[in-house]
Amino acid sequence: MRVLVVSPDVGERSRATSALPAEVEVVQVTTAPEAHRALERGDVDVLVIDGDLRPEGGYSVLYELRAAGDLEGRRTPPAIVLMDRRDDRFLAEWARADEAVLKPSDPFDLAARVMRLGDGAVASQPSGGASASE
Repeated sequence: MRVLVVSPDVGERSRATSALPAEVEVVQVTTAPEAHRALERGDVDVLVIDGDLRPEGGYSVLYELRAAGDLEGRRTPPAIVLMDRRDDRFLAEWARADEAVLKPSDPFDLAARVMRLGDGAVASQPSGGASASE
């Protein structure tokens, strides 16, 4: 399984990856353009993206990914959005995130979510509703 973690925050990237099993391949990037390039390759099984990505927000990146997938009829990876505020849940739902987790994230909770989403990555399409971790 390949996981793409997108965050400018080294601490969040570390929390997002530290509890993942060794066999999981992790690609870490810090900007939206890097995320777009990694996603264009099409070999990402799960996306973990910081909603507070700058200058283009992580919610916007995910929304565009989902919209392009719909238009082109291609699979998009399941996605977890890392939120700064509980009130950002509506943005995660708008972007069609599969899950939304408050920052700072718990590494073990996030790893469990990644592994669960990765199990169904082959048939995944946007779910349209984010479940939030409180």
